[in-house]
Amino acid sequence: MDEDAVASILGESSSNRASARARPPCPRRGENREFDRHFDESTAEYDPTEVDFQELRRAAWATWRTKPPAALSRPSQTAVAEDDELARVLALSAQEHASSQSASSSSRSRFHDADRAAGGGLNPLGGRDDGDDDEELRRAIAMSEEEARAPKRQKRDETPEEERRMLAEAMAASLAESEAGPSMIPASPSKPKQEVNSISHHNIQSTSGSDTYTAPISIPSSPLPSITASPAPSTDSAAPTILKIGGQVIDRAQLEKERRERQAARQAAISGISSSSTTSSTSSAPLKTASSSLASSTLSSSESHPFQASGPFPTDAAGEYYLDGELRHVALRIGEHSRERTFSPQQVVGNHSQIALVIVSSFVIEDQWLLDANILPPPEVVPTMTVRPHRKDQPEYNGKIELKANGEMWVYPKMLTGFGSAHMKYFWIFYKTGRLRVAISTANLVSYDYQEIENTVFVQDLLPLVAPIPLVASNTTHDFALQFARLFTHLRIHTGLRNLIRHHPAGSAIPFTPENNFADLAKYDWSKVRVRIVMSIPGQYTGHEEIGKLGISRLGKVLNEQGWVPRSGEKLDVEFQGSSLGTYSLEWFDKFYSFVSGKTSQQLVHRTKPTSWPDFHILFPTLATVERSIGGKPGGGTMFCGKAFNSVTKGLFYDANSKRGGVLMHTKMLIAIFEPAENRLGIEKVGTPTKLKRKADEMDIGSKDVGGWIYVGSHNFSPSAWGNVDVKKNPPTLNIRNYELGIVFPLDRKNARSVADRVAPYKRPARKYSASDIPWDQNAFPDVG
Repeated sequence: MDEDAVASILGESSSNRASARARPPCPRRGENREFDRHFDESTAEYDPTEVDFQELRRAAWATWRTKPPAALSRPSQTAVAEDDELARVLALSAQEHASSQSASSSSRSRFHDADRAAGGGLNPLGGRDDGDDDEELRRAIAMSEEEARAPKRQKRDETPEEERRMLAEAMAASLAESEAGPSMIPASPSKPKQEVNSISHHNIQSTSGSDTYTAPISIPSSPLPSITASPAPSTDSAAPTILKIGGQVIDRAQLEKERRERQAARQAAISGISSSSTTSSTSSAPLKTASSSLASSTLSSSESHPFQASGPFPTDAAGEYYLDGELRHVALRIGEHSRERTFSPQQVVGNHSQIALVIVSSFVIEDQWLLDANILPPPEVVPTMTVRPHRKDQPEYNGKIELKANGEMWVYPKMLTGFGSAHMKYFWIFYKTGRLRVAISTANLVSYDYQEIENTVFVQDLLPLVAPIPLVASNTTHDFALQFARLFTHLRIHTGLRNLIRHHPAGSAIPFTPENNFADLAKYDWSKVRVRIVMSIPGQYTGHEEIGKLGISRLGKVLNEQGWVPRSGEKLDVEFQGSSLGTYSLEWFDKFYSFVSGKTSQQLVHRTKPTSWPDFHILFPTLATVERSIGGKPGGGTMFCGKAFNSVTKGLFYDANSKRGGVLMHTKMLIAIFEPAENRLGIEKVGTPTKLKRKADEMDIGSKDVGGWIYVGSHNFSPSAWGNVDVKKNPPTLNIRNYELGIVFPLDRKNARSVADRVAPYKRPARKYSASDIPWDQNAFPDVG
């Protein structure tokens, strides 16, 4: 392949090539990230089986433009003076990043940044309204300009001890709660009761609770209406359709068609489907809505998974996408081979060159891993908002937003107490193809959570509509979007977005604005969303309507509204798998059981005082299970039992064992199966309607064929996560300490138990603790380093 052929692909001129003769050898991938981006974007459409990419890369290096990176675009003339100044500061930072890869690696800190540890960095862009933001921005600019010109400070690595400390603080919140009855949230933070030592992994998960989100549940049996979506403008669209490579004339359209056919054949070989039956679906144009086999086959057999279609899946330039939602466990480096499809973090994020905006939230982030493994795109190139806890020793950042010198926006959730935790884990990714991806995960953005411990990710892709459809609360399928709109407003994502649009080099291309309460959400087709969101936000809430929007009372209300409740005469088989437990009173436990039975707060007002503990399975690994695991005791550093296990509750405990063998579990999953009263031994039967007369509030609502449901998300089994409801007060109250987020979806009555067996990452039925078993507890065994 000659350089002229390469130039025709990459759009280079002969003058640029001539000036590049004296260049050093072609850098390996990762040594020059700007060139990597240039090369990837220029060759995104080519198949490695058709083109020699090594030769193409060497030739591209020789022909790469020799002029320095273009200056970052400045705001429009109507912008205020401080916008111009901040753009200049960001340009300095971006140029430093491009010239020194090691400096870039040390400057990108997402959760615990060295600049803030040393007293530097930008001031947070806080305040109650956007007018205050501009005033704080002026002060931030002066500090930012000084920081941009100062020598780079060395990144302070996040140590295992510090991450362990974050967990200890979260556990202290749960352990410090008084469960005798609902209480007000403390106004001042307190220190954890017990300090813990470091462990070998520095990826650690909090145990605290979170906000409850509910996602729509309508389960359509037919595909979406035919829609012609208009992809966002892309540089790829300007590429020539006829290529000249090594003197050979090649039709790009034909190449793409053949590539898709080969891809379909490979996928078909894996899934056992003939290539002839899959070619047509995979060769469809990007963003064309393919009819989903999942809608018609969901829960049709004992082997079906409610959110794992057989594939192949449609693709666009950003990658594979899932219009019906896809729930998979993470791809691990340890344990036995799984027959199920899995998600890697790279699969969740997709093609970096096609991303226009990222909004990501995690309790813990391992910055170096994100860089080394190329998980997220560089924030100086792709506008990025990172929702993360503020440092405990810097309370002035609580509830603020902070624009970093590399263009990244940090959002610190508002905490009302030192006990709470910002524990949500999600992605919102806007692609240049026009598609939106929402991913809700149980995994932190750390290598340990994606490689060495069980976690689960739900991905829902949304295509753009021809014309926006206003979101209405009465439309169940819109609930998913409206729940996030509420969360984004609470977190002040709207303020962060406005600043990104004004100041980021790629801000003008951001396809999502916060105006009119995130009205842009109406641009997407939410009709295929079949889950409900359950969310927790810290605070005290009053009145049945308000408390029904969050936490455990939200879950009860959703189950009641959807009719995902046992029939008369049926009981619940309920089990909760998590990584950390709380402190339980009989009162709280009984109310939790009532809510998961589909009761609302109104229905609990006149409940009688409980005298016995409900039949409930708490799944948590025994000490022996952790000792036998692949990681041993050091691998159990993110798991806390605390005071949950005692002489009263020990009969509720069951061992937790991964299907992949020797792997510990971080997935938080609540499974409820409706079981006829005469069938409590685990033998599945189809429940029969009772002839007993039932009260109106006990009648089945909606889906009569539902035989159970599953919750997956960030909530651990603790009052901090789910909240504490006091229905004896008038009006009733709900107290929540943590941010949490998850989804809930129904199970078909015909095969609820077998489908639950497949969805769960652990072996079911779980083994009950023997008399000699004790739970693993990192606090009780601190010598795990």
